[in-house]
Amino acid sequence: MRVLYIEPFDAGSHAAFGRTLTGAEWAEWTALTLPGRHWKWRMRGSAVYFAEQLRQRAGAPFDALFASAYLPLAELVGLRPELASIPRVLYFHENQLAFPVSTEPGSKADPRRDLHFGFTQLVSALAATRCVFNSAHNRDSFLDAARELLRRMPDAVPPGWVDAIAARSEVLGLPLALPQIDAAGLRDLPAGARADGPLIVWNHRWEHDKGPDSLVRIVDALLEREQLRFRLAVCGQSFRRKPPALVEAEPRLRQALGERLVQWGHLESRADYLALLGQAQVALSTARHEFFGVAMLEAAHAGAQVLVPDRLSYPELFPPEARYADEADAIARLAGWIRAWRAGARALRGDHRRWSAPHHADAVLPRYRELLRPAGPPRF
Repeated sequence: MRVLYIEPFDAGSHAAFGRTLTGAEWAEWTALTLPGRHWKWRMRGSAVYFAEQLRQRAGAPFDALFASAYLPLAELVGLRPELASIPRVLYFHENQLAFPVSTEPGSKADPRRDLHFGFTQLVSALAATRCVFNSAHNRDSFLDAARELLRRMPDAVPPGWVDAIAARSEVLGLPLALPQIDAAGLRDLPAGARADGPLIVWNHRWEHDKGPDSLVRIVDALLEREQLRFRLAVCGQSFRRKPPALVEAEPRLRQALGERLVQWGHLESRADYLALLGQAQVALSTARHEFFGVAMLEAAHAGAQVLVPDRLSYPELFPPEARYADEADAIARLAGWIRAWRAGARALRGDHRRWSAPHHADAVLPRYRELLRPAGPPRF
C-alpha cells in the first residue's frame, strides 16, 4: 500500500505522531511536510505548495492519503484531482473552532476567534473520506461548535453539512512510541531519601492554554503552608514570548525553593526529559485546553502519579482518582499527598502503565492500517 502523508505543521506532537505512523512497515510512505511555524499561513497556503510538490513528483500513484487538519484538503483535491479517487483520511490533532484564544495581559493575539480557520476545517472534512479525531472531546467540541456556527449564517447553508461530517468521523488516539521501562524504575524512593519532598513535574508547552497562571497559584498556595516541602520541575517547550505568569514567578520560586527547583525550562534532550519523568512522584496538568494528553500519558508510563483537571480529554484517559475538580481541590490533594509521602504513609510512583498501554504504538497502529484500506467515496 502506497500512502501519501502530508503534515503542514511538523512540530511537537504532530512530528512525533508522523515519525511513528510513517515508520509502520505495512505501507510504503511518501511524507510531505513543512516546519511547524506560521500556522495561519500553513492553513492558508499549504495546499498550493503541496500541489506543486506533487506535480513535480514522478512515480506510481498513491493508494491512500493521510493528512493533518492543518491542510486545506478541499483545495488540494481541487488542484490535484487524482486524489479524489483514493481514500483520504483527515486527522484532527486539534480543531480551530474550540481552540482557546489568548486573554493574557499584553498578548498581541486578537482575543476574538478567527472563524475562517474553522471554516477551512469544515470544508476539508467534507473532502475527506474519513475524519479522525484524537479524542471524543475533540470530535464533539468541533461538531457542536460547527452546528452553532452554521446556525448563525444568514442563508445558503447546505442541509446536512455537520451530519455528513459526523457520519464519517471516528475517534482514534495517537500511537505513542513509549520507551521500555524496567519495573524497578517505577518504584518510589525509600523513606530515608524523602527529606526534600516529592518531585512535582509540570511538563507542558509554555503557552496560555496550558494554564501556567493556575500552576503558579497552586505552587504559591502549597508554599504558604507550613512544613510542606516538595521539589518542583517546570519543563516543556517554550517560545520567544513566555507566559507572563511564569516570567514573574521565576525569581520568587527560585528564592523560595532553592535547590528544590530542579528544572526550569525546556529540556532539549528527550533522554533527559524521560529521565526527569522517571524521577517524578507527581505530574500535574493545569490545562485549559487539551485535545489528547501525550505529556500526562508519558508521565504515567514513566511511573508518576498524574493529577489532571476533570475536564477536556482527560476523563477519557484517567480514572476519577487522578482528576481534580478545581484549583482548591488540586491544592488539597497535592498537600495531602506531600504529607503522606514524606511520612512514608503512601507511595506515589508506581506502575501506572495500565493508563498508557492502550495508547502504545503496537496497540494502535493496526487500526490506522484499517483506516487506509480502499473504501468508496463519501456522499454529502
